[in-house]
Amino acid sequence: MRVVLRQEMPEDNELRIQWNTLVEKTGRPQVFYTYEWSLAVSRAYSETLKPLLFLAYDERDALCAVAALAMSAPGQVSFLCATTGDYCDFVSLPEHKPDFVAGLLAELSRRGIEDMVFTNLPADSDSVPALKQTATQQHLHCFARTAYLCAQISLESLERGPDGQIVVPRKKMVRRFLNAMGREAPVRLDHARSWQALRPILPQFFREHVARFLVTGRISNLARPERRKFLEELGQLLSKAGWLVCTRLMSGERVFAWNYGFQFHGTWFWYQPTFDSDLEKYSPGFCLLSQLVGDAAQDGTIQQIDMGLGAEEYKERFANQTRETLYVALKKSATQHFGQILRYDLSALIKGWPVADNGVRLLLMRYRTFRQRLKRLGVRETCIWAATRVRSAIAARDEVFFYELTNPHQKLLEPEGMFLKTIDLSTLAAATTQNADDEATLGYLLRCAHRLRAEDHSVGFALTNATGELLHFTWAGPFENFYWAELGSTLPPPAPGSIVLFDSWTPVSQRGRGHYGPTLGLVVSRIQREGKRSWGFSASTNTASVRGLEKAGFRHRFSVVRYRLLWWQRLVQKEAAVRGANVTMSNTSPS
Repeated sequence: MRVVLRQEMPEDNELRIQWNTLVEKTGRPQVFYTYEWSLAVSRAYSETLKPLLFLAYDERDALCAVAALAMSAPGQVSFLCATTGDYCDFVSLPEHKPDFVAGLLAELSRRGIEDMVFTNLPADSDSVPALKQTATQQHLHCFARTAYLCAQISLESLERGPDGQIVVPRKKMVRRFLNAMGREAPVRLDHARSWQALRPILPQFFREHVARFLVTGRISNLARPERRKFLEELGQLLSKAGWLVCTRLMSGERVFAWNYGFQFHGTWFWYQPTFDSDLEKYSPGFCLLSQLVGDAAQDGTIQQIDMGLGAEEYKERFANQTRETLYVALKKSATQHFGQILRYDLSALIKGWPVADNGVRLLLMRYRTFRQRLKRLGVRETCIWAATRVRSAIAARDEVFFYELTNPHQKLLEPEGMFLKTIDLSTLAAATTQNADDEATLGYLLRCAHRLRAEDHSVGFALTNATGELLHFTWAGPFENFYWAELGSTLPPPAPGSIVLFDSWTPVSQRGRGHYGPTLGLVVSRIQREGKRSWGFSASTNTASVRGLEKAGFRHRFSVVRYRLLWWQRLVQKEAAVRGANVTMSNTSPS
């Protein structure tokens, strides 16, 4: 074989034809192995992935093997499509596989690459024995473990009723839910197979996917612009080849659920699904999959549905077979090799003990937070912060200023080009995509999503501009029974029906632009129209918040001081200094 290394993904139609012809000749062709898939990845992730494309030609100068790899980190190589493909492999005819893999690993070692990670490699692929054999010959340490068990539906193995129709799980429940969702118009499946049909529906799909993940306490990969670009590029490329099929479960123009998927060599791929979280009680995702199975069974070209990565419970109800994928790591260093095995075994042990698993996750989260603080503040300021936290854990005096939000300045009520909107899942999804690199804001948005689902009588507001940028957020809720984390207690409301504004937040990219005051002013104006009094508060040490409240024209009415020693605390309420004497509101209480 003659091997050619390309350090970019060429836009070459002749190569595309040869590459895909080779994929067709492999034992189990996958859409993830095609030229189009690798091209879409290279276009979308050009900033972070540097392709290493190995092309092997036989004595007739015909393409006989392809390895689409990438430098994922200094000194580390992986599959180019590792983060996007359900299955990844070296593409070649079986008779060329051992020699190609041996030559490939030798060339990588010659280039100083001592860390090779091949994930989502099918366990039944002939690449697995070739990798293990070559690793032994070239004195590389090989570690292989299960990555995923991909759930699949073999259509010919499904139970059929007397009428010959497929019997799907929970058929009566699905029929009931479809009837409920289809009160205004019959529920149907819509399949977008062209770029012209796909392009206009992608923005809503992206938004609903991000919103759905927020509801489950996670950040969708579609929050990142490169992932959205990847699906756009993939849609254009696969639709030309006739492999794209983006399916929607609809009633009239209302969309309940989506699946961004493909049909390739007799397999229908359940690749990236989502559904409208407002209709969760009707299980629209489950209904979509159920309908999709019925459509596939009527299509004579489809033999199976591959539900891909992830062990979601609903997949197990449909699956009648699985396909295992592996994580295979090859390392020069024995120390790194055995360290990796030790970490994996410890992780497996901890996952089997839920209490320990939750504890480790909490420690890791706090460690990451501490590292971010250290990076942002530096060693000296971080040490001062840590010392203050230790001291305040033993004994502390905390003071919170309370402001009555009345008569905000007129200029706050007429911010140029900005307006107020109520927070919903769609708003939070838009904010997530706008702040994909702002971890602190993403954490705040997850908290907001949880609060939306909790139905705790609070309402969120966001300041936005004409272009849709979300500039500032705040929440309003009943003062009565409101728990003040800063004081470790609740307080009696200063007046019946009082509303408190809390949990305000400005994304890092928008800070220092004066969005705090206008947001509060607009919210207060809305509350006043309902005949209610509104209150704001700030820790006395938060000078930026205090300055913002006072600059907006809000009046400091009183303060509450908490004196704390270990588990004992005392709350003292004081009127604002300009208004006279101190008044004690409560005595000692447990923290």
